[in-house]
Amino acid sequence: MDHDRDKFEKSFEILSAQGYSDTVIRHWLNPKNFGIKDSGLCDGYSGWNGCPYGDSMAICIKVTDDLIKEATFMSDICIGSVSAASLLTEKVRSMTPAEASGISAARIIDELGGLPEQFIHCADMAKDTLTKAILDYYDKGYRQAPWKKMYRPGG
Repeated sequence: MDHDRDKFEKSFEILSAQGYSDTVIRHWLNPKNFGIKDSGLCDGYSGWNGCPYGDSMAICIKVTDDLIKEATFMSDICIGSVSAASLLTEKVRSMTPAEASGISAARIIDELGGLPEQFIHCADMAKDTLTKAILDYYDKGYRQAPWKKMYRPGG
């Protein structure tokens, strides 16, 4: 147990020395909402969203009574992508899809305590990926007709 704690503390020291904030490091070492079990059960799913830097990400949202009750993600193992998506999927819980779509990449970066220049695009990708999941939710018509969820595979 002490060995694991020592490894965690050493990783924290190294990443801090490289300029990462405590918030980024915590989300990187212990990401929240990581994993999408079955994209067919998502009320809104982004599909794999890529960016010009080679990163990719997917976000799944589940919505009940026009509130996001769950948001999960998958991403390349990149400190910027994982920390941005982890923070974002935590933040959107209990928001309406419309409220969640208003979260900017700048706000993600601010709440992470900043990102090194080479990872700024990760916040943009997280925001864009969430937007695609929200648009998918609206396109499926679940907001207007929640009963449609019963007819999806596994629904």
